[in-house]
Formats: sequence, structure tokens, C-alpha cells
Amino acid sequence: MKKNKNIPLNLREQMNSRIGLICSVVVLILLVLIFHQLDYNLIQKPADEAKKLEEQKKAEAEEAAKTPVVTTASVIAVGDNLYHQSLIDAGKSDSGTWNYDAIYDKVKDQIQAADVAMVDQETVFTTDHDAVSSYPSFATPTEVGDSLINIGFDVIESATNHIDDYGFDYLDQTLKFWKEKYPSIPVLGIHDSQEDADAIKTLEVNGIKIAFLDYTYGTNNSGAGEGKEYMIDIMNDKNKVASMIKKAKDASDCLIFVAHWGKEGEAMPTEYEKEWATFLMQQGVDIVVGGHPHILQPYGRMSDDQGHNMLIFYSLGNFVSTQESLTGLLEGMASFTIQKSTLNGKSTIEILDPTVKPMVMHYNKDTGVFNPYMLDDYTEDLASQHGVRDILGEEFSLANLQAKFKEIMSMNVEPSTNTNLLGVTFDYESNMIDSSGNVVEDTWSISAQQYLENQGVTPVGGDASDDTEDSSDDDSYDDSYDDSYDDSYE
Repeated sequence: MKKNKNIPLNLREQMNSRIGLICSVVVLILLVLIFHQLDYNLIQKPADEAKKLEEQKKAEAEEAAKTPVVTTASVIAVGDNLYHQSLIDAGKSDSGTWNYDAIYDKVKDQIQAADVAMVDQETVFTTDHDAVSSYPSFATPTEVGDSLINIGFDVIESATNHIDDYGFDYLDQTLKFWKEKYPSIPVLGIHDSQEDADAIKTLEVNGIKIAFLDYTYGTNNSGAGEGKEYMIDIMNDKNKVASMIKKAKDASDCLIFVAHWGKEGEAMPTEYEKEWATFLMQQGVDIVVGGHPHILQPYGRMSDDQGHNMLIFYSLGNFVSTQESLTGLLEGMASFTIQKSTLNGKSTIEILDPTVKPMVMHYNKDTGVFNPYMLDDYTEDLASQHGVRDILGEEFSLANLQAKFKEIMSMNVEPSTNTNLLGVTFDYESNMIDSSGNVVEDTWSISAQQYLENQGVTPVGGDASDDTEDSSDDDSYDDSYDDSYDDSYE
């Protein structure tokens, strides 16, 4: 009899079979989960992360396209670096070496903190110590130039009325000194060739390219000589000035124009200054830094309905000197920030936070002390030790310096719409001369004294200007204020 092959499994066998099936299912599920996790970790997750990263980059790119890249450059400028005889003597040592670094110690930190620091070097240099001289014709030792660089100045302004005091030879010495010893320093307003005169001096700071031009109303003598007119930039041709401004603007993000102009000892800008200021604004100049009056003048912004705007410092006064009046010793440090914003390849420039920080030139010839100070750091005790107290008495005080600064800066300069004086030149007596050779009488300018009187204000110290002869250093004073300056622009 055959055995039945389909005999049902007993209970134990059934259980084992079910357990095996369950285990197989569990293993299969685990394998599915493992492969799913592997697929997620190795394929899906990297793909998702890559997608998220791509989306994030896209969002950032879109945001960046809406947000400009902003960079800034801080700029300071000071007035005339003018060495009278006692200042020259202060740099000599018994060892025979000459050094002037210590004169600038009290303002060195402010100068070095700026991205760009500018100074007006009023006079020519000489390497010959026996040829050094002060008023009326100035030749300053080259060691003064070394000190300007040592303390942190980045730009040297040189188009001044004194730059041709000794004609070609000393001007040539000055240019060689700068070119051979400090070739990277932009020296403005004087040139050793026509090619250099046609070139634009620039500095690039934090991605901002700044161009510089420097012109003087004229000079005390007849220039560097026939055929060398290119050596000094003079404001005697408005079309040429306009051409150079355009060239400078095309080569830069921002243009600073240095102007040596105005009337010595006068705190109110003259008609000559105001006409040129309007012209410079219309040509697209961003900032004007003025000098030559040897005393402070107001500053501010200019604009018109054509969209032109410009920051202007009419005069910063002196920087280093031994003048002998309250206004001659009160001076200023111009300060502003150039901001460049770039979006989608296009850049715009803003001039931010303009101000003039008051300064004072302190000296005592008896003790051999000569230092410009920030007025915030000056004290009544220092003022009492100033050598000018022998002349001015208690008129020279910290309180009067502060009050005079406020007085000058409070004056409102009315822009001029005239163009009468844009083409004038100046003769050896500093008279304005028109194209026909006739003297032009100034019938437009108003003095600071007249302005304050019209406002019912009594000037600090009795006068807002300093139009008296100042023979500092025993007649070694720059450009004495004699009668020939009464009706002229210098």
C-alpha cells in the first residue's frame, strides 16, 4: 500500500514553516529599507542638497544683483606748508643733519589714519643748505619733503605763486627730488616734461580711482622760462582746464581739484574764486581744495538745476608757518569720505561727512617749539606759552581761536553766475589783467569785514580778515600784506 505524500504537516512543522516565511519577509523588508536608505544617502540626498545649494546660490546671486558693492576711501587735506627762517633753523642739529619730523608729531596720528592725505608744499626745494632761503623768495631744504612723506602724506600739491621764486633751476631740483626719491608719490601742478603735464595723476584706494589736478592763479615771477610753460599749471585758459578735467574724469571714479587762488588775508572768498568755483562745478569736479589766502575761508556744497554738485573748501589757511596774527595761526584740516557703490557693472560716487577740523600753529621761538595742533587738543596753557603773545597779548587765546573758527565757518558764500574773471591773468603787481591788457577792477567782491557788519556782527579780535603787514621772523614773512594786495586776488 502506497504512502500518502500529502500528509498534513504537524503543528511543529507548520510553525517552523511560518517562522521561515516571516523571517524571509522581514529580511526582504530590511533589504528594501537598506537599499532605500542607500539610495537616499548616495543618490537622492546629494541630489537634493545639490538642488538646494543651486537654489541658494541662485537666490544669493539674485540678491547680489540687487545689492551694490560699497567701498570707501577717507581723505584729509591741510593747508600751506610754509617754512619761515625760524622753522628752517628748527630742523638743524649740531651733528650737521637736518630733520623736521618732530614738527608734525602732534598731528601725525590724524594724517596716518587717512587713506589719502594731501598737503600744499608752498615753496620749491633745494639740496644745497647754503642756498636755503625764506621771505621774499623761498627755497626750502629737501629734508622738509622727507618729513612730509615720513609722517604719512600721500599727495603733494605744488602749483603755487612761489613755485617759480628761483626760476627753472630750483623748480628742476624740486622735480628731481620727488621723482628720484619718491617716484610713487603724486606731485601735482608741476612737471618735468610736456608728456607729464598731459598725464593725469591718480591713486587707487580700496577699488576707488581718484584723480588729481592742481592749478594756481599765477606766480610771483615769470615762470620757468620760455618754452617751459608746461612746467607749472596756471589757471589762465579755461578751455584747457576744462579739457584736463574731462580727461581726469574719464580716467577715474572721482576728481579732486586743488586751486591756489584768492586774496591773502581775506576770510571771504573773492569773486575770482567764486566764478572759478562755479565753472569747476559745471565741468564735473567732485571736490575742490583751495589755498593761498593764508587764512581759513568757509566750505560747503555747491549745486545747480542742471544736476551739477560739488564739495568745496575755499581755503584751509596755513599748515606750518610762523605767522603773527590770530587768523594766520588758525587753520583747518579738510576731511571727507569718498564712497563708491557698484551695481551690475555701473558705479556711482558719493562724498560723505565733509567737515573742516580746526587747527592751530603753535610756536615759541625762544624754546625752539614748533607744532601744528588739532584745536581739540590745544589748551589755554599752551596758548599762554605761544610766542605770538608778545605781539597780540591775550587776544591770542583758545577761546578766541574757537570763536574765530565759528565766525568764519558761519559766513554764507553766495555763488557767482558771472564769468568776467575766468580769462584774467595777473601782472607782477598782482593786478588782474584782461585779454586786451587792461587792469580789471574788482567791483564784485565783498570782504569778511563788510559781510559781518551787514549781519550786525562784531568780528572776533576786531576783524575777520588779516590784511595788515605781518613780518614774522623779522621780515621773513611770506607775501607781506602791503598795499599792492588791497584790490587783487592772490
